[in-house]
Amino acid sequence: MRLIINILALVGVLAIGAGIYGWSKFGDDYKTFKSFDPKAGEVYWEMWTKLKKSRVTAEATVWVKEFDEGVTKEDAEESMKLVANDMNMKIVGELPLSEQVFAETGKPQRYLKIFEFCDARTARMMVDYNVFISAYLPCRVSMVERKDGTFALYSMNMDMILHGGESLPPELFKKASRVKETILAVMEKGAAGDF
Repeated sequence: MRLIINILALVGVLAIGAGIYGWSKFGDDYKTFKSFDPKAGEVYWEMWTKLKKSRVTAEATVWVKEFDEGVTKEDAEESMKLVANDMNMKIVGELPLSEQVFAETGKPQRYLKIFEFCDARTARMMVDYNVFISAYLPCRVSMVERKDGTFALYSMNMDMILHGGESLPPELFKKASRVKETILAVMEKGAAGDF
């Protein structure tokens, strides 16, 4: 009986020691993380889950919307532009990369076109809040013909900007959330060819 008590006491001492060591090693990190937006844990868990599976950072940090059956790239493009316009989001650029590569190489390319969207006032507010956000501007949606011949739309997961660090100021959060909703609508309607 005495041996069991001694073993349990040793386990207790080791557990307390591990707790003290863990807190001294990671306590500040834990406090910092707890000061982040309440949804930060959820955002990073989703990213980590995708990263474990794919092992590719880009794949873990984007939204993907596959085209519905029968939707053409022309249908998708028209739908995307209509939705953006209806939601007061400017189309500020189009990069027909597959056409450019074909022009340079003379070799046929799978379709790849990048559409750039921007709400200039919100972009200005975001950069005023933190200049590093400028590297994420403007919002982009890529239309890609994949290796199997199917099409999909890709865009950066904006939840990292909205929830990944400290909470954004309320007015900025409201405007940035509207940009997120618009980009998701552009992708959803575009992939469905929904006019």
